Amino acid sequence: MLGPDHVRVRRKGDELILPAFDKKRRARALALAEEILLIAQELCGQRKSVFTEAFAAVEHKPSERRMLDGLGKLLLDACETQMPTGVDAVALRRALFERAARERRALDAGAKLDRQVMLDAAGAEFGLSAEAVDEALYSDLASEERVVRVPSLRAEHLAEDYERSSRQAILLRAVRVTADVVCRSPNAYRTLFGKLKFRRLLHRIERTERGYRIVIDGPHSLFDSVTKYGLGLALVLPALEAVDELRLTAELRWGRRRERLTFRYEMRSDSGADEAPALSSDVAALLEAFASLSTPWRAAPAECVFDVPGLGVCVPDLTFTHAETGEQVHLEALGYWSRDAAFRRAELCLGGLREPIVFALSSRLRVSEEILDERSASALYVYKGVMSARAVERRLDELRARLCAERRVV
Repeated sequence: MLGPDHVRVRRKGDELILPAFDKKRRARALALAEEILLIAQELCGQRKSVFTEAFAAVEHKPSERRMLDGLGKLLLDACETQMPTGVDAVALRRALFERAARERRALDAGAKLDRQVMLDAAGAEFGLSAEAVDEALYSDLASEERVVRVPSLRAEHLAEDYERSSRQAILLRAVRVTADVVCRSPNAYRTLFGKLKFRRLLHRIERTERGYRIVIDGPHSLFDSVTKYGLGLALVLPALEAVDELRLTAELRWGRRRERLTFRYEMRSDSGADEAPALSSDVAALLEAFASLSTPWRAAPAECVFDVPGLGVCVPDLTFTHAETGEQVHLEALGYWSRDAAFRRAELCLGGLREPIVFALSSRLRVSEEILDERSASALYVYKGVMSARAVERRLDELRARLCAERRVV
């Protein structure tokens, strides 16, 4: 993953412009990629710092420095590396520096500390030669990892990866991202929405005339977890780019002064993401636990999207089908990321969502199950730690019984 420092951008008013990867720029990226790939194959077995120095020495224009650094980082990220073993670098440094400090205090005025003597002494303590001490002293740093395998990448793939990663790097500074998407099939929407949930991104989905509008809160709108959340937002970009049409607007806090800028990006594609969406780890665990229960309910990944005009969209994670009656109840796991999400779901239910759904969320969000009353066809399940299959089964039975009673009254 690239950082903002690896991307060459320019400002135009209050907009941040990422120069288009035109034919000339793509050719230069390809040429640089080919050169560093050759260098990497020759240096396999050396430390990462040696790779970095060799990449920096590649002939390039000053305006290409960020591109060269970015290509080099992506290549090193793809390499298999190995930390030196057998030496506790922290303990070695501590022993050497403490010994050197003691010896320096005992020196006569004007005398100099003999570095070789210090290395020999530390080596004797750790059973190493002076040369081995010198090499192992900072062996715990990432730059000292040794590259043991360089992947067989094509220069074209590395250049394409840099182009896509440049857009991802910009999103690391996002406060909010708005994406208008159009897909050719309902399952493609379901796949996209599932990937948003898999990354635990705080988002809202609204129906538009031609597709859906997705509003995602960025990492710099939060007070913590900025790095982890920002990475999740950046990693969802390929899923957004897999739709047929994408129009993306990102509100940024850019640079050291955190200036308010806007980044815009549009694309069209005919790829159509139709693969099954992945389940988050907590939902997958619930699905596995539920399969071991003796219950008339059968659980499966959900395939539906519920839209309440004017209020938003609900994307369930699981669908439970009663074996005897065929009745279905859905479950959406809200997790522990957003307290507001629970209240938005309550608005959906009271605003016209008639499909029976259990909304599951962590007690860490401090939301009462009573925010959904009997006027709603849904229920709230607040759990501690992890979701319980038995507790979910009870909610399904309670919701089914309530809805059956309502039908008898009607």
